[in-house]
Amino acid sequence: MIKVSGYCRSFLLLGFLLSFSACKDDDKVVNDITTNRWIENTMRSYYYWYGDIPETNKLNFETSPEVFFQSLLSEKDGKDNNQVSGGHYYYSTIKKKSASTRAYLGEGPSLGFEFQNWFFTSNNRYAVSVLYVLPGSPADLAGLRRGDWIHSIDGVAVNNSNIYDLLGSKTVTVGVSDSYRKLFSTRSVELVPATVKDNPVFLTKVYNDLSTGGKKVGYLVYNHFTSGPDGDTDTEYDDDLRQAFARFKAAQVQEFVLDLRYNGGGLVTSAQLLSEMLAPASALGKTFCDLVYSDKQNKTVNYQLRQTGQNLDLPRLIVLTSSRTASASEAVINGLKPFYQVMVIGERTEGKNVGSITLSSDKYEYDLHPIVCRIYNAKGESDYEDGFVPDWTLSEDQRVIEGHVELGDKDNDPLLAVAVYTIRTGSLPRINVARSAGMDIVSGYCSLDEKSGSGVRVPF
Repeated sequence: MIKVSGYCRSFLLLGFLLSFSACKDDDKVVNDITTNRWIENTMRSYYYWYGDIPETNKLNFETSPEVFFQSLLSEKDGKDNNQVSGGHYYYSTIKKKSASTRAYLGEGPSLGFEFQNWFFTSNNRYAVSVLYVLPGSPADLAGLRRGDWIHSIDGVAVNNSNIYDLLGSKTVTVGVSDSYRKLFSTRSVELVPATVKDNPVFLTKVYNDLSTGGKKVGYLVYNHFTSGPDGDTDTEYDDDLRQAFARFKAAQVQEFVLDLRYNGGGLVTSAQLLSEMLAPASALGKTFCDLVYSDKQNKTVNYQLRQTGQNLDLPRLIVLTSSRTASASEAVINGLKPFYQVMVIGERTEGKNVGSITLSSDKYEYDLHPIVCRIYNAKGESDYEDGFVPDWTLSEDQRVIEGHVELGDKDNDPLLAVAVYTIRTGSLPRINVARSAGMDIVSGYCSLDEKSGSGVRVPF
């Protein structure tokens, strides 16, 4: 998701008269009703599709705040979830303050790896692939690697329910093999959750050899738009990003590959920072994006590509994507498109061209994260609600990670190999150019992505 930085955040201090009775059950009903009236008023003021909220007399104020909140949402909010289990998922969310929402890497106890759940139609079973592992995390210390496959969790075959146990709240024992082809685990690994530092600047490299045609190519795996580990005012991660680009500039990189395959979004200010270092120098001082709010709010917030000493003045940008690439990641693609060629290699992106803010009150125990604005680039373009279609896309069999092909392996990572080939030859390849052998075709999907858990960043 994409999130407004702290200084633009809205914390509402709205109050309503509370009445109490002697019965505890009645107290709860009154509290829920009062909370729901606050939710309704707040949503009618800020929600981008406020006109789609049902009339007050058609709302049930005696339901739980979570159910009530969802009853206000427009079908224009979010996407139809056809790929997984049908139905509709919403971008706008509500979170209870007292409840732990730290299901994401780096936001609390974590096992320290990102994963994807797959369903194999040939034998009607599930398995989990490890996408990447955070250095020093429980998963790293236990020897998990990108390309490992988890077939069981606490002795039970992976299914669409127990995968939630991998989010980090409990100790689990997983059965692991190095291939999805192996139906049974070859080793057992115990994972004990721990606080893990999840720096979004996951990997940086500079390539310069025959495969790049002698060009110096910068490569960055950037996994979420977060300014620092301690909230929006902490700039530790943004500072690390600046330092990384200072090194790229010192190395005199001529081309750049930005890997956003596992980036579901985050702060607009971090997206702005990344873009102003990747943009051509001629774009600095111009609009990165405009956040256009509803006619009731009647405002537009402009973000510009500021002058920076770390700007690489690139001739173009190559972005690696997946279906998990969303929100702030897509804003970077859209925001830079007016100024030079942005090539997209991989899978079609999510298609989230809207943003949210956090709305809260000291009187109520919920934070609201409603969609409040739509995102436009310098040309007034915001037509990527169906996602960005890649210039070169993976075939179905290449979507599966087979073997321990680490991020940054330009010879064996299919997408990175395509990017390097394109830089060397000046054109996209017609076939896969990675050295790894092709994989069997399977039907797969990510069931714990931005829509339901793993890999999510807090709302924009």
